[in-house]
Amino acid sequence: MKKTIGLLAVTALLTGCITQSHDPDPTVLRVGVAANSQPIIFKQGGTISGVEADYAKLLGKELGRKVVFVETPWNKLIDSLENNKFDIIMSGMTITGARSMRINFTTPYMQSGMTGLYRRDSYDPSGMLASTIINQNKRIGCVKDTTGEYFIFQRFSRADKKTYSNANNAVSALKNGKIDMFIHDAPMIWWLSAINESDLVSFPDILNIEPLAWGISKNNMELLDEVNALVAKWSKDGTSQRILGNWLPNIQ
Repeated sequence: MKKTIGLLAVTALLTGCITQSHDPDPTVLRVGVAANSQPIIFKQGGTISGVEADYAKLLGKELGRKVVFVETPWNKLIDSLENNKFDIIMSGMTITGARSMRINFTTPYMQSGMTGLYRRDSYDPSGMLASTIINQNKRIGCVKDTTGEYFIFQRFSRADKKTYSNANNAVSALKNGKIDMFIHDAPMIWWLSAINESDLVSFPDILNIEPLAWGISKNNMELLDEVNALVAKWSKDGTSQRILGNWLPNIQ
């Protein structure tokens, strides 16, 4: 009997050691990012850069916390936030009803939306609307598991829809004549147009309105309140205009 009790005690002690978890360091702000969306969040020379990176660094400074970027695949960001892998998602995420069921969104820092990217031999110089109309029933590309995919499946029912794992693959398909139009988040479309200026064209217009915001766990209302107060402050004092204008002159 004594041996059995002793064995159970040792087992319980070992189990406790194995399953014990440690709370995150309160002096560190862990920022979840999928760093593949120029100019919102991406790697430049091996360094996390872009709109969200600038905001994250400023947020860490204001909160007195060291910023650590946690790179995570796009489709795992919300799961990882719920599993306490990081404190906040800052990765060009738009607010949707489904996402809001799982996480809290901060006050939006920017109004974005979808827009189109076209080859120079398949667009209308008069503008985005005309260019979209002439391609609306043709082959339209999007990135899988993004709001762009949902958008074209809702708005372009007669088109031949093509999904790609990332924007660069969609751009290659567009340049090679495999699709006629690529629909994606406006900031990234403008960036892709700029770096492929000789072959592709975009316009400063957008097809819809989508607010961009940051995601915070439902269990972290304190951080949500702190970030919302700072978003309001930055909107009033011109900080947001400076950060956005640096990366996105199209929105000025």
